[in-house]
Amino acid sequence: MASLTQYIRRTFDVVHLQELECQAECLASRYGWLLILSRETSSLFFFNPLTCQRIDLPYTKRIISAAAFSAPPTSPDCTVYAIKSSTFNDACELHIDTFLIGQESWIPHSYKSTTKPLIANVVQAVCSKEVLYCVDSRGRVGAFDVKDGNWTVFPGEEFQKVCTLSLVEFNGDIFAAKKGAYGVIEKLYKLTIEQGMAAWEAEKDSGDFSVFVGPYGSCGVSAPNEETKEKLFVADCRPESRCVVYNVVGRDYMEAERFIGGSFSCWYNPVWIER
Repeated sequence: MASLTQYIRRTFDVVHLQELECQAECLASRYGWLLILSRETSSLFFFNPLTCQRIDLPYTKRIISAAAFSAPPTSPDCTVYAIKSSTFNDACELHIDTFLIGQESWIPHSYKSTTKPLIANVVQAVCSKEVLYCVDSRGRVGAFDVKDGNWTVFPGEEFQKVCTLSLVEFNGDIFAAKKGAYGVIEKLYKLTIEQGMAAWEAEKDSGDFSVFVGPYGSCGVSAPNEETKEKLFVADCRPESRCVVYNVVGRDYMEAERFIGGSFSCWYNPVWIER
């Protein structure tokens, strides 16, 4: 593990980007792009921190609980999803606004349900095969198909308790890294949907890919080398820019290697970016 830590340290750099300062909130990260909401300028835009390219979007002026996008924003097939959800008196209200790159305005979709299974406030969302999957804090799963506008909540076993749940899509599969008490990753799970039922199955072998988990963007990528194969990298949301590295080959997730890249103010949050 020592050589892996040294490998990470060599890649640590500090870069100041104007687009990411002054009340800029990262809503999602994928394909090397960040979806940024600037509350100072009331603007919504894509930003590539490696090329400094920016793509502005119409601003919905709606509170956004979670967001996702289906393809790089340079692709005409890119659909952006802005989600707002709320639960009150055993009723769930969900608003999903969609925006296809090249359009002039967002298309609203609203759903209200009082029958079980209910999905509470959405905390994470991810796209897979042109379907948007939303997950609440207990691991309950809902799916939105933009083609026909259908919203489906899948019955299934819930997580008993989750402090933080991070979703990752890789090659069409959806994984969830579940954080328990004290911010420790307890397990890596894989979502399965069979006969209308959703289940989270513990993943003991992540294969030839690495999982990068952060509070404002996660990703799964093919492992660049043996040192990063079957590893789970967790960016800790603290001023110390901490990274926790877990070995996921059927071993105890409580055992992990930590390193601190540098110190930042509490207003900075870590985001993984695919290169």
